[in-house]
This record gives sequence, C-alpha cells and structure tokens, in this order.
Amino acid sequence: MHTAFTLTFLVLAYAVVSGLVRRWYLAPALIFAAVGVVLGPAGLGLIEVANANAESFTVLAQVALTVILFNQASRLKLLQVRGRLTLRLLAIGIPVTVMLGTLTAVVLLPMLPVWEAVCLAVIVAPTEVALIEAVLEDRRLPERVRNALSAESGFYDGFAPAALLAALAVASEQRDPEPARWAWFVLRTEFVSVALGVVIGAAATAVIVRSRGHRWMSDTWAQLATVALALACFWSGEELHASGFVAAFAGGLVYAGVSSRFSSRETAGESPVATQVSDAVGELLELLVFAMFGGFAVIQVWRDVGWRVVVFAVLALFAVRVVAVLVAMVGAGLPLSSTLFMGCFGPRGIGTLVLGLLVISKGDIGHGPLITQAVVVTVTLSLVLHGLTAPLMVRLGARAS
Repeated sequence: MHTAFTLTFLVLAYAVVSGLVRRWYLAPALIFAAVGVVLGPAGLGLIEVANANAESFTVLAQVALTVILFNQASRLKLLQVRGRLTLRLLAIGIPVTVMLGTLTAVVLLPMLPVWEAVCLAVIVAPTEVALIEAVLEDRRLPERVRNALSAESGFYDGFAPAALLAALAVASEQRDPEPARWAWFVLRTEFVSVALGVVIGAAATAVIVRSRGHRWMSDTWAQLATVALALACFWSGEELHASGFVAAFAGGLVYAGVSSRFSSRETAGESPVATQVSDAVGELLELLVFAMFGGFAVIQVWRDVGWRVVVFAVLALFAVRVVAVLVAMVGAGLPLSSTLFMGCFGPRGIGTLVLGLLVISKGDIGHGPLITQAVVVTVTLSLVLHGLTAPLMVRLGARAS
C-alpha cells in the first residue's frame, strides 16, 4: 500500500513541474530513477521490496514498452522510414554496433562465452530517444537527423527482441540443434509476429476509424482503443510463442498507414485520432518502471559492480555507438557535427531493461547475473550522462542547421 501511494504522489509531484523538466532538457526517467533510489530500501524505505517482485516488474516493463513501440510506429511516416540516413542507421549502424559491442564484451568480460557476449551486445544496443523527447523537438536540429534517430529507435526496439531470442537460444545450455526447429523459430519470431500485427492492426484500425466517422466513439475512447490495440497485438504474439513486441510495432505501422488513408483533407494526411492519451499512458508506465528500477536495482547492483563492467558500459554508450554511426554515415554528405550528435545522442532506456529481463526470464545461460549488472550499469550511466549533457548535444547538432 505504501508503494502504491508513494508512486501515485510521485506522479502528481512530477506533473506539477513537467513543463520545466521539458524546457531544461532533463530526462524524466532520470528524475524518477533518482527519486526511486531515495525512496527505495537503500533510502527512506517508502517503496518496499516486499511489494515488488521480478515477475510484476517484468510485466509492467513489457506493457510500457509495448505501448511505447506502438505509439512510435504510429507516428512514423513512410518517407521518414525510407530516408537515406534512416536506412544507413538501420542497415549499417545497428549491425556494426552489435559487432563492436560483442567484441568489447569479449575483451573486457572474457568470462562470457561468445554467444552470451552477443546477447549482451544486442541488449545494450537499442536507443530510446523518447527519453529526452524535448531534444528531438528542438527545431535547431536538422529535421532529417531528428527523423532518422526517431525511426532508428522505434525499429530497433521493435525487432531487437527477436534478435535477442535467437542469440539467447544459441547461448542457452539447453539449445536444440535441429534445423527444422530453428527454421520454425525464425518464422515465428519474425514473419508470424509481423503477420499478426498487420492483420490485427488493420482490422482494429478500420473499426476505430469508421466508428469515429459515424461518431460512435469519443476522442478519448478512440485513443484508449489504440492502447488496447497495442496490447492485443502484444498478447496475441506472446500466446502464439512469437514476438509480442514485433507484433505491436507492426500493428502501429499498419495503424499509421490505414488511419491516414481515412483522414480528411483538413488533417493534411495526419491520423484522425489524436495520441495525447496513449502517449501519456506509455510515458506514465515507463516512468513507474524507472522509479522501481531506481528503488530495487541501482544501489544493489552498483554496490558489487566491478571496473570491467563500468568500462564496458561507458564504451558501449559512446565509443561503440559513435564509431558505428561514423561508419554508417560514410559518404552520406552529413556534416561531422551532425554525425557526432547522432553518435553521442543514444540514450538507453526501457528497451534495454526489457531485453535484460528477457534474458533473466527466458534464458538458461551461465552468466545471467553479470549480464544483469551490465544492463543496470549501462542504463544508469546513460540516464545520467545523456540526461545532463542534452543541452550540449543540442548545440553540437545545431551547428550544421
């Protein structure tokens, strides 16, 4: 009861100053994580360990990521996704990031087998630019840079769980070497997931839009319906042992396409259903996750962490990311300042946490605690370093505009 009341009061207190936080480029997740540390067992004890467990935290984090992925996908535009910078980040930047991250893990954490190093690299690679959304809303930054970062963040978060599950299956001690099972696994996590998202997303979007057209549905309930649609895609994917996150992201993409076709001329091609409520639901869930993360993980992990894990996290956040983006942008004609901004601005957030939780809940690997340490340290450092340096990054990225 104390935990629920404390989190409710925390949300109310943050709502009062949320406009100032956005104006100062602070990451709300950093604030909630920091307050979680203060209010958690290592601090005032107002957030009790007895009221939380790994399973409930995992469910909350999965629901939050599902809604966020759907919302991100629903805002993506086809031209934005097909942009040259976006394709370079997705086709070149992400594979290079995973390869360099794997190499870094192998060198600094030699106790990890290669496939477990791959798992760790996949986990810490996804970026979540929505953590500091005010940065991407700053018009001083080139529009194509903002669009590319937003699309990269959404696409990798959407499809990374499938890549992680593949690496995790190889890394697990109880892996099945039969080719037929591997083929079915790939079909399930990728194609079946996408097909589910497309079918459910198209059918539900058509119903939502037509209901709105006949004035059977209010604006508020139309937005809540999109939240229900995101969760329906996720749970359908999970029930069929596919990837619920891939299904939710695919459903969001279909929602964007189908709803825009029904939009009126007055909306200039935008979705006829607003997104303020669904965005607020996603952000609220995410911030609650980070409050619990601060209360139950940060102090506990940092007490026992070794220097190798810290060095790995720093390199993964900046060196690996910067090098990968520099490689991806060779020949793109992008100013160096914009390229460095894209490389430096890659906050890790709930996507990394959820992938880490997948390792704990579904993996059967020998170094789960070490991977958990690396995840917590990486996310914590990212919240602090990316959150506090956001104004400097904006000035760096704005030089070319």
